[in-house]
Amino acid sequence: MPQFELEQVGPDGFSGLVRARTPEEAIRHAATLAEKCTVTLVPEADVQGWQGVQVDGAPSGRVRPHQRMRFRRD
Repeated sequence: MPQFELEQVGPDGFSGLVRARTPEEAIRHAATLAEKCTVTLVPEADVQGWQGVQVDGAPSGRVRPHQRMRFRRD
């Protein structure tokens, strides 16, 4: 299952890693949002992969996929 990194998401400002199928599901689970709340992502990601999050139309942190395996080339 994919992991997502959240930063200051939801009313409580949750930050951390969450496993979920989609970024929206990760946000709902971590921020304990009701089903009636609408969660949308800004379509464009920045250079570091972060996407802005909006909960009920208000800006509410950001999310990006978390790469569990990172390889270095020496």
